[in-house]
Amino acid sequence: MKKKNKKFDTAAIIGPSGIGSVHLREIIKTGTQNIALVGRKFKRERIDILSKNNKEIKFYNLKSIKEIKKLKPNVISVCSPTKYHYDHISYIIKFCKSLIIEKPIFWFKHKKKSNYEIAKNLLNKKSNRIFVNLPMISLAKQIKYKNNLVKIYKLNFNYFTKGKNNFENIPIDLLPHALSFLFTLNSNTLKNFKILSITKNKQFWSCKIIVNECLCKFVFKQDPNRQDSRLSFKINNDTYLRKQFIKNDIYLIKILKNKKKLINIKNPMTDYLNFILKNMNKKDILKKNNDITLNLIKIMEKLINY
Repeated sequence: MKKKNKKFDTAAIIGPSGIGSVHLREIIKTGTQNIALVGRKFKRERIDILSKNNKEIKFYNLKSIKEIKKLKPNVISVCSPTKYHYDHISYIIKFCKSLIIEKPIFWFKHKKKSNYEIAKNLLNKKSNRIFVNLPMISLAKQIKYKNNLVKIYKLNFNYFTKGKNNFENIPIDLLPHALSFLFTLNSNTLKNFKILSITKNKQFWSCKIIVNECLCKFVFKQDPNRQDSRLSFKINNDTYLRKQFIKNDIYLIKILKNKKKLINIKNPMTDYLNFILKNMNKKDILKKNNDITLNLIKIMEKLINY
């Protein structure tokens, strides 16, 4: 039997399907003894297989987020659709201060509301420990370490996914990946920023920008009819292509550098979630996550409202 993790005696996941299932899997690994799940629709069978395969854990199948409060969770993952994030955060932060939010933290499309100012007020409150899940931080750290990168003066970041988003919802979904990757490679701080150009249509969004003296080009496409997602990037003069393999139902990641060298990479999603779970109470790590979150929101607002 796994040892009980005293930090996470009880956890809850809002939106346990899709990306939420990854949060669930990693929280199970911590040895958490009580896990509550609440989805958009109540499914009676939701916890049947989980309970059978994890007999040492008590699972709670809830009908609404209002039922979470009575369980007094130590940590809550918010994996619901982005449009519900702010309402969910506003409710659960009253009784649980440790949160993991899927990117983006939230997004208001109304131009009169500043996403940056709202996020700043929320994240800067000392009693809150809110991490945003940004797996590209892990990928960038690994690439930087394995290639001894120091000065980054040019970045091309191309991400073509099977997502269903279109128009401005594409950059809302994918800019957090590209920008968190950039800030991790270069610096957590935002010194200067300039928009050179933006190109967009229903299923395509692209921009050329300068961030901290680094010339960047981001290209995003989303098409639910794609066979698979494709992530590639160019750092200075070197090209990188993500290769994904499935072995024993586990995703394995390798990066092909300059079309000839394969680099072993830890799964960024799993690696960064584990990093958050292990460091929820470390203020310096929380600050780095929150700094990147606020900087990318500041740039996102300017790009999306351009």
